Amino acid sequence: MKSKEETDVRIIYHRESFESKVGHQVRTKMEAVICERLMDHRIAHRHGSEIFTVRMGVADTPTVYVPDIILHDKDNSGRTIIIEPFDAYSPRMGSTRIIASFRKEMKNDYYVIFIAKKQHLSKVQKGAYDMLIDFDNLDGFEKKLPVPQR
Repeated sequence: MKSKEETDVRIIYHRESFESKVGHQVRTKMEAVICERLMDHRIAHRHGSEIFTVRMGVADTPTVYVPDIILHDKDNSGRTIIIEPFDAYSPRMGSTRIIASFRKEMKNDYYVIFIAKKQHLSKVQKGAYDMLIDFDNLDGFEKKLPVPQR
């Protein structure tokens, strides 16, 4: 039997998805709309391409976090930009708590943007994001992104 420090953890991740109008695999209609907006403005990005282990709770339980959208460009501080579409009608279990824990651990390396409908903005946990954007008011949102302007 291995000691606690030598225990191997194997996590298998499965992402239910469909193809957006631009050919990317997305998980929700909101993610598809954001993807199309990014493509319209030639902002390179990828979907569900990285897997992180985040420590949660007092027991430091390892939990999987897979960002929905990651931009290829970094912000002025060199941080990778993550965009999380948030639909409170079908949130992933504990998603904003997991992302808040991720951001606490990785805030020097990642910039997290949540996009949610106005009525759900207050449901996004404080500390889970660097920027919060109203999905119903996406006009010009690409100019708010902390990336080099094209």
